[in-house]
Amino acid sequence: MTPIAHAPTFIDPMKAILFIFALLIAASNCLNAQQLYLYPAPEAAEMAPEFALEINGQPVFVYNTRCAAFATFSFEGRIELKVTFASPIYNFDIRPKSRNIQGMQYRNQIRFTLEKPENLSIEINQNLKRPLFIFANPIETEIPDRKDKHVIFFEKGKIHTPGEVLVKSNQTVYIEGGALVHGNFKTNGGRNIRFMGRGIIDNRLSAKGEVRPIEINQCENVLVEGLVLTENRSWSAPCFASKKVTYNNLKIVSSNDWDDGIDIVGSQQVLVNNCFIQSKDDCIAIKAGVDYFTNFSSDIRVDSILVQNSVFWNGVWGNALEIGFETRTDTIQNVTFRNCDIIHVEGPEGTFTIHNGDRALIRNVLYEDIRVEDAQGWLIDFKILFSQYSKDKIRGKIENVSFRNISVEGDHRPSSQILGFSDDFGIKNVVLENFRLHGVKVTSTYNGHLTTIHTTGLSFK
Repeated sequence: MTPIAHAPTFIDPMKAILFIFALLIAASNCLNAQQLYLYPAPEAAEMAPEFALEINGQPVFVYNTRCAAFATFSFEGRIELKVTFASPIYNFDIRPKSRNIQGMQYRNQIRFTLEKPENLSIEINQNLKRPLFIFANPIETEIPDRKDKHVIFFEKGKIHTPGEVLVKSNQTVYIEGGALVHGNFKTNGGRNIRFMGRGIIDNRLSAKGEVRPIEINQCENVLVEGLVLTENRSWSAPCFASKKVTYNNLKIVSSNDWDDGIDIVGSQQVLVNNCFIQSKDDCIAIKAGVDYFTNFSSDIRVDSILVQNSVFWNGVWGNALEIGFETRTDTIQNVTFRNCDIIHVEGPEGTFTIHNGDRALIRNVLYEDIRVEDAQGWLIDFKILFSQYSKDKIRGKIENVSFRNISVEGDHRPSSQILGFSDDFGIKNVVLENFRLHGVKVTSTYNGHLTTIHTTGLSFK
């Protein structure tokens, strides 16, 4: 058979360029492929009156609390957010400012984009009493089977009132996004326990000091991940005399008496990662020997604590990052606070605080890569003292504390104090390295607005 001759094919160069350009756009769209999960709120959930939120043109439910509004969802890719405020907008802030999120304002609307999960505070007209929190979560990678006998499951779109739930070893509490739980969870002596989901635990129905939303007692290997805790009437999520506890992507929205965020009491190997805490009282508090809520001793050494990649807003009580006041153990050591944003410290107390009110030797503490946007009280407040919480007769010590790469901004220029108790119970070896106060590197007690007593080995780098 005689082969058929084919005429050569000529490709228009312009068409080829346009075709390649179209392929590049398609590839880019695939790389930015979007997943967005909006969770159905229960019908009776309280909606914030002054905020409306849309993501990619879809309405998102905005929850209301006494101190803030908030919205929670999960996504991957790139999303467009539009916030509508019920009154005129004269100015706004999107915090943490280190994220450099540029919002565009038109009348009473703010638009901005996100390309990765963030926990943000949007503050309009400098009103700190009514911020909007955006909890943009990563996509969940593990959702337990609700039929598994080891799973305590709370369904989305409903308000649940279980009262107190006792969680046992090898159990998982899973609260779906869009579920609202009026209740509290306690685990005593358990192992391999998980509290997970994108749902909400709301304690507004509890009496002051009555229950802790999540209470971890004498446990090992516990995960608290993804949840939102609101209107807490006591310590929000403490762990007592426990080991290997992880708090990941936990959000706390509260402004009540005694509503500490995360209290780490007589515990070891605790990780706080990618959390957002707004509380009236301490955001983080590291303690030992506390017996307010438990019937066992927690005067156990504290060791290997890491708090990182988190955002903190401390209200009119307490401190942002606190060690103390109750320090009834021999040692509290190897504590690191790293890569955190402290967006507000509203009260007269402190930002970086160690209050050694008992016998402990507190040593090897590192504050690294921390950005402070607003500190109204003391900046550094280290004290060895007798306090209203003290029980030990002997005083303790503070040794080997380092600050590295710290920036402090805001309208207020805070002062600091490092106050030992005596020459025998003093503070030694505190280092401030690249510590910047309103853009100026601190090189002395004078330009650092720092007072010291019974302190040795203070140095500036």
